[in-house]
Amino acid sequence: MAFVGFREGDLVWLGQPQTWRAGGVERSFCGHCGSQIGYRDDQLPGEVYLSLGFMDAPERYPPTLHAFEARRLPFLHLADDLPRFAGFSIER
Repeated sequence: MAFVGFREGDLVWLGQPQTWRAGGVERSFCGHCGSQIGYRDDQLPGEVYLSLGFMDAPERYPPTLHAFEARRLPFLHLADDLPRFAGFSIER
């Protein structure tokens, strides 16, 4: 799944999403259709990660890296030279 990171202060919410919290992570989703919106992680204060599939113009956010490469499905081949991380891409 692709996510885009934003500083929390750079976002303006037009409504309040539903949330679910477990293990230091708060996930948000649409209360009407259940689509995943994104998440906040207690270990990454001030940051919000939104699902690329949630956005109207996802092409505006091309990938810059691949995280959790160790969990990539074997039939998924990404032909690029972007940095790859076996797990998280940033220090937690």
